[in-house]
Amino acid sequence: MSVHAAPTAVLPPAVPRTPGEAVGLLAARGATGALRGPLGSLYLADGLVTHAESDRAPDLADLLTDCGRIAPEEWRDLVRVHGPHARVGAALLAQGRLSRGELELGHLGTLFDAAFFVLADVGGGLWRFETGARHWLGPVTAVDAERLCRETGRRQRLLDGIWPWPQLDTAPVRPSEAARRPSRRPPGRRRRELLDHADGRRTPAELARLLGRSGFGVTADVRRLAAAGLLDAPAAAAPTPAPEQAREPAPEQTPTPARRTGGLHRRVPGATLTGAAAPGPTRSAHPPTPAAAHPLTVPDPDIALLTRVRTLLEARL
Repeated sequence: MSVHAAPTAVLPPAVPRTPGEAVGLLAARGATGALRGPLGSLYLADGLVTHAESDRAPDLADLLTDCGRIAPEEWRDLVRVHGPHARVGAALLAQGRLSRGELELGHLGTLFDAAFFVLADVGGGLWRFETGARHWLGPVTAVDAERLCRETGRRQRLLDGIWPWPQLDTAPVRPSEAARRPSRRPPGRRRRELLDHADGRRTPAELARLLGRSGFGVTADVRRLAAAGLLDAPAAAAPTPAPEQAREPAPEQTPTPARRTGGLHRRVPGATLTGAAAPGPTRSAHPPTPAAAHPLTVPDPDIALLTRVRTLLEARL
């Protein structure tokens, strides 16, 4: 929601080619306004990104009302009175509803969350820049475009490392037959709660709003559950093989994603990723499929370290 209507300019489809390039170009020009695309909007002030909105991620209003911090009717009154002046954030502080630290943390969390989906869009849709548009929340914190694009790339690599199956991110979340077995309950309260609310109709974005969690966090957990065989993957969601795989003979039968036994195996603390992924002495007659060849061997040492840390944390949940 913009505070006021402003002139819009259609960004040329050829230059820039991606949303990241578009926001980088606007940042270099010190632009102020809203960059609007198919999956949401980014707001800039003097070249810095101040807000982000996407239907795929809950915003600050969703998080505050879902947890009971602010009643929905009180929030609507705040936006109605202070939104046109872009002072909702200032009103939250003045009324003592949030501390400055709480407001900044909540704002940054929702900004990075929504910006991931806005910048990850590569569908080639129409992008417009609304000059001078302001966000109803008002000034809180700002992020430079380079840092935002770098974080978006890191999150995308993390999702691909879990399981390169992007159709899971927008399809209704449907538990598999294996998920109904008590012995297959996933580790951690967060994923168990997500699985309990997956009814085959709600998408990851809808589950994120229902549970009051970040859109990216729920998306990552959906991929983890699917990689463990606890969710049914969309039938047409098979990842595109890598070029070297595409030249190999196709296997006679591709494993069904929902019955897959690979993915994020629980590893013994201290074990190396290479050792976890090393093949046995008997090599298969067929090349591994993209679903089965889960990238436990990670070329990026930072991602490898984060994977080990996450495994240790999961073992204690």
